[in-house]
Amino acid sequence: MQVVVMSSSNISVSSRQGGLVLYVGIILIGANLRAPITSLGPVLPEIQQDLRLDGVAAGLLNALPLIIFALLSLVAPIVGRKHGLERVLGAAIAAILVGTIVRSLSFPAAIWVGTILLSAGIAFGNVLLPGLVKRDFPSGGAGLIGLYAAAMAGMAGLSAGLAVPIAALPNLSWRWSLGCWALLSLVTAIVWLPQMRGRHNHLAAADTAQPAVLPWRHPIGWQVSLFFALHSLVFYAIVDWFASYVAASGVSPATAGLQLLVYQVVAVATNLGGAALIRRFRDQRGLGLVCGVFLLIGTVGLLLRPDLSLLWLVSAGMGAGIAMVTSLTLFTLRTHDHHQAGALSGMAQFVGYLGAAAGPLLVGVLHDATGDWRVPLSLLVAASALVMVFATLAGRPRVIR
Repeated sequence: MQVVVMSSSNISVSSRQGGLVLYVGIILIGANLRAPITSLGPVLPEIQQDLRLDGVAAGLLNALPLIIFALLSLVAPIVGRKHGLERVLGAAIAAILVGTIVRSLSFPAAIWVGTILLSAGIAFGNVLLPGLVKRDFPSGGAGLIGLYAAAMAGMAGLSAGLAVPIAALPNLSWRWSLGCWALLSLVTAIVWLPQMRGRHNHLAAADTAQPAVLPWRHPIGWQVSLFFALHSLVFYAIVDWFASYVAASGVSPATAGLQLLVYQVVAVATNLGGAALIRRFRDQRGLGLVCGVFLLIGTVGLLLRPDLSLLWLVSAGMGAGIAMVTSLTLFTLRTHDHHQAGALSGMAQFVGYLGAAAGPLLVGVLHDATGDWRVPLSLLVAASALVMVFATLAGRPRVIR
């Protein structure tokens, strides 16, 4: 009997340790889902000069990850169902690791091959993490999603802020600035190894029926997806075009970069705060309305008073942070099991990253067509107003059935 008691105690301790490792692993995967992308923009002028890329090629290099995110969002739930969440997420981290290294090498087309590979890994992480959280942490999902969203935003801001200083170090270059983030992926891969060796639960277990209603056929699916698309459009348009916009008002590139770093820091703080609020409220209509209001204040302010751009970026950062954690959490709150959460995540991120890719493109096209920033900024104002609408609709306490 004594041996049995000791064995049960050991199993309990092992289970708690395994749960902690999984928890930390999820946060670390989240930390990898933006840093390799946001480290590119600040050193893009050096890359253009070194690799002789014209404006079209540079624009494609910026847009390529978002296009891959959108396309693979449709495939990721299917792969997760077939091969299991732990195994596919492990492969995704490996792809980010290898892609980050390859992108920093000097052979021809390395930057394109590496970008495609790491973007594919990020796409699978984007889609499958919410389903994993829904399955393994059903009662504390909002808090965990808030933590990994904060890690995602925090590392995104850090990678953008450190890109130029690292590239400027003696005997280093933009290749080191991009490649150093492979260390984060390596640490994540090591932490995730126990999940690869253990159980491999699939999105669709043999004894569980597929959800009767697919998100594509339900209004909730479209409300959540359009919420994700519209706030992503505003976020990526600001990240890509803010420096060019405020340069017309005399703001230096260095100052614009610092203000964008503040934008990311504010988003991290509100990611964490938003996760705490989600747990307190019965529904998310209020949060949806608030994030839309903050985005609207930020975009209207940038349109009317660009000389106060830091103030407007703080407001937009608060809106972006609340919007990201809320929309990610809705993937689990608006579905009745992790099968459906994976399907909604795939749909919303397909629609969302098409919007994210379209935002910077439309801003550039409208600016070139009008020779002015008022029309492009008006587009962001309209998108922010629509965030209020679709976030409020998606925030109602319902599930897809």
